[in-house]
Amino acid sequence: MESESSPAASRAPRRDALRNDAIVVAAARKVFGEQGPTASMEAIAAQASLGVGTIYRRFAGKEALLSAIAQLFAEEMDEAAAAALAESDPGVGLERFLEFVGTFNAEKRRYAAALTDQVTDDVSTRTVERVQLLTRKAVESGALAPGVTGEDIKALIVALRGVVAVSADGDDSAWRRFLRVHLAGLRSGT
Repeated sequence: MESESSPAASRAPRRDALRNDAIVVAAARKVFGEQGPTASMEAIAAQASLGVGTIYRRFAGKEALLSAIAQLFAEEMDEAAAAALAESDPGVGLERFLEFVGTFNAEKRRYAAALTDQVTDDVSTRTVERVQLLTRKAVESGALAPGVTGEDIKALIVALRGVVAVSADGDDSAWRRFLRVHLAGLRSGT
């Protein structure tokens, strides 16, 4: 019998398990996007073309699945913030990041709120730090007015989520207009 500390007991998940995890998470994102967080595990299993038991072996329930999606959400946001920071023009980078946030929330409008409360780790902290740095760079470059802070951008992101939440499915015009108007107000010389 293997001990808890043996190499076999601590080895990484098998490739097929990781592949199934990715399939389940993709299916859950699609089903939650269509039905919201009350969607059944059976609907997710059907979308994934897997048995419900396969899902439950890796995810104890919907909360665990939402938590996995939330972690992916946090990583995607962090990657978008990093890409925005890498942009040679900080103003363009910030605008692209905010458009990503709007698009992401619009695509996940039916369950984005259920994900937001799940993210509580250092990835989120790193993303916030990146957005603050991006904001400072945009101010320093003259793309944003002096005095605009990371907290202003954070408030804009929260408000953007709210606009997405009350917009009709498939209608991105409201949040895009909201973003344009607010960015215009935050720009230097306006």
